[in-house]
Amino acid sequence: MGFIGIICVIIMTVTLISIESKTKRLIQEQAETNRKLEQLLRK
Repeated sequence: MGFIGIICVIIMTVTLISIESKTKRLIQEQAETNRKLEQLLRK
């Protein structure tokens, strides 16, 4: 288990971090899109 287990944990951690950053970016893009739509609707 030892060495291989450590490598698996590292890979999982890196994967989770990359997924989290992608999710945050998607949420930010969605918020910007909503803002633009609101501005268009108000005009």
